[in-house]
Amino acid sequence: MKKSNTLALAVSLLAGAQSAYALTPWANGTPQITVYTSGGAAQDKAYGQVVTTTLAAPGTVDTFSDVDPATGSVGSRWTAYYFTGNANLGAGLAGKKILLEKRSYGAAGYGVVPLVGNIALEHLKITGLSQADWDVNGTQQWKKTIDGANAATYLVKTVSDGGFLGVDPDILLKPGTENYPTPVNELSTGLPEFNWPLTLKQVPRTGANGFTVVPTGGLVYGVAVTQDLYKVLQAAQKRAGALPSSVVIGSYDEASLPNLNRNVLASLLAGKVGAWDQIKIIDKTDGDTVKTLLDSSILDDAGVAEPYKESTTGANLTPVAVGRRNNGAAIGAVAYAKFLNYPGTQNAFPPASKTVDNAVDEDATLPIVKSPGGASDTGNLLKDWQNGTNATGYNNVVDGLGYAKRWGIAINSADRNSSVTADGTGGDPWRYIRIDGYAPTLENVAAGVYPHWAEGSVIYRTKKAGDAQWAVKTKLLKAFADDLGSPTVANAVNTTQAWGKTGIFATTADPRGFTASIPFNTSNPVVPLTHNNGGSTHADIVPVINNAVSDLAIQLK
Repeated sequence: MKKSNTLALAVSLLAGAQSAYALTPWANGTPQITVYTSGGAAQDKAYGQVVTTTLAAPGTVDTFSDVDPATGSVGSRWTAYYFTGNANLGAGLAGKKILLEKRSYGAAGYGVVPLVGNIALEHLKITGLSQADWDVNGTQQWKKTIDGANAATYLVKTVSDGGFLGVDPDILLKPGTENYPTPVNELSTGLPEFNWPLTLKQVPRTGANGFTVVPTGGLVYGVAVTQDLYKVLQAAQKRAGALPSSVVIGSYDEASLPNLNRNVLASLLAGKVGAWDQIKIIDKTDGDTVKTLLDSSILDDAGVAEPYKESTTGANLTPVAVGRRNNGAAIGAVAYAKFLNYPGTQNAFPPASKTVDNAVDEDATLPIVKSPGGASDTGNLLKDWQNGTNATGYNNVVDGLGYAKRWGIAINSADRNSSVTADGTGGDPWRYIRIDGYAPTLENVAAGVYPHWAEGSVIYRTKKAGDAQWAVKTKLLKAFADDLGSPTVANAVNTTQAWGKTGIFATTADPRGFTASIPFNTSNPVVPLTHNNGGSTHADIVPVINNAVSDLAIQLK
């Protein structure tokens, strides 16, 4: 009996110690320092990793996230981290109760335009709320479905303190282009953000106009296709001799991924290919016969059925479905720069115009083009197209009891849907492809053979009159930005896909002097290439080897 009581006491003390670490508004009151940030979702995992390993004292982080009522995605629009400042942060931050909030709603453009224009945004708030106002989402994690009905309870209008981007600010602020951010609707009013400028007179640059811009390392971006299209591309390229005959349809190892080159991807992204019937191969296994992707032999090899045909024009074509991104999204800006040289080159082809989301005859004009408002929504859009559903509201043509199934292609970061196995099972029903013959791995980026990547940045005002805490806030933002560009953080959050390791990386252009290694070390991911020229990164220029490190080398493939 005595032993049992001792055990019970030990368990009680352990539970008490763990709960003492937690930092919640109902147990610990109002934060002493609150920092609001806004920007893109491409580096969400790295953002959380920096908080837990660098900014917060061990075990003190509680997270509060929204749930998107349309898709069920947790934290895809807002997440707040409430924690005790790590001792390593030094005076002003160490031991303080800190709230660091991340708004991804509206994407990367919302880390620039509202910051420069002093536009108040809806940010997630936790002060004044009780435990009963949240649903448990795991240990020290809380969530709540937020919509127009309860927006006033969970959101507060305020100007962001800092912006985080998966790309440089210059490329996002090109007036009159598809990159310039457009306002998203507020949840509280259902209307666009108030006083949104059509152009900004300044681009934030370090020292030039009162801003600090900190590079945050790079991110690998990818192109994904619906699962049926993936298999069809495999089957077609096996017959064309571009994939070995030994490739098993559906396999997801690096050697089995189908490939599209940049010119074909550019044509698709620019809306120059309306129907999959226009994509053809020379079938070397059948007397060099010319075949479309819809040929019965290819469909039989792939083990898939034809997707939904046009519903309104009567041409009996199979529409191309393209998932680009909303204006102001880094994922979109990087893809347009890499595949279309847009908007940096005069007369460059722009991305295809968006198809109206609620149009019953959305395939009256091909291709079908959608602009999902987040990285998670891009994956959900591909799911809708593959499964014949409409959780996103972007797949509107009704087919029987469900919605039209499409062969779709979309741009995104390359680190998602990582539970797919090498044999092609598991995960969501969409897959990444190779570009110019190479998979979107960190090693391929470092070797200079995979083109689809860019560096990010964190932006904040160097000084802010009227904010007595600005010195400690910018100290926190600088520590946060530095770690986003660290190979240690990159290694902690990077994704191992069936075809290789991908995610974020440091570059040798970082002033801390990171050195690339040969052979490439995925556990210490440092890339010897950079878009940094003239003191700033520019995603619309060709990356080159950085010569700041004397022993720099690059591994050829």
